[in-house]
Amino acid sequence: MTVRTQWQIGAWTFDADSARLIDGEKQVPLEHRAARTLELLCRDRGRPVSREAILRQVWSGRSVSANSVAVVIADLRRALGDDAAAPRFIATIPKRGYRLGEEAEAADALPQREPAQPRARWRLATACGIALLAAAVFIAGNLGAHHTTVVVTRTANDTGQAGYQPLATALHALITDRLAERGMDVVPTDRGSAPVRRQHMLWLRSRLILWNGISTLSLESIDASGHVTWSAMAVAPPNGLASETIVQLKRFDAKVRGTDQWRWR
Repeated sequence: MTVRTQWQIGAWTFDADSARLIDGEKQVPLEHRAARTLELLCRDRGRPVSREAILRQVWSGRSVSANSVAVVIADLRRALGDDAAAPRFIATIPKRGYRLGEEAEAADALPQREPAQPRARWRLATACGIALLAAAVFIAGNLGAHHTTVVVTRTANDTGQAGYQPLATALHALITDRLAERGMDVVPTDRGSAPVRRQHMLWLRSRLILWNGISTLSLESIDASGHVTWSAMAVAPPNGLASETIVQLKRFDAKVRGTDQWRWR
């Protein structure tokens, strides 16, 4: 049985054997773990691949830093020209992992279906109506005063050193993914293309700085009126900053939910 090693991703051809993205004469080499991760996403295309599955198969279950997968996903998006705020290829699925989008099938490749019988159509319409009504009741019950949309702006690299930009990018991905995993309504965005301020919306801003020579992530949330509702600083060397950031995100989660007790996976 022949094992597939090439996939089409938009204009790119991903060759797993050579760990490269190819578009005509343009070739982008991928780091080994990035290539393995993309291969997993390709083999399960259209279905979410969990962070645990990636760690188990790419890192062979070894203990690694909390943002290792986020860093690899950020690298892949950058190589593909993808954007976490409006992904065309790699989407973050809250609480489930990451999914590589399906390519559209040619119309003549789709199986032909028999026309639905009147009774079958009536049953389908009834079932859809019931499902829509249930969804409306669920949404109405959950979009109360505590429903908050969190707009996560890009992490600014204010260290004055370009070498810290990959860390800033990885921290932005970490913040977005972890909040989404908690079931929050997360909107990652550029500062210049952010949505209009509305009620029940918080803006979470982050800046990577050097505080007394130590890498520091400054975090603050701002409400629709422009008031700072929460702020914190994660201080640690670059290889420990992800863990400290997660600690602060736990506190932010507690603040948003209006409780002093929280659980974090």
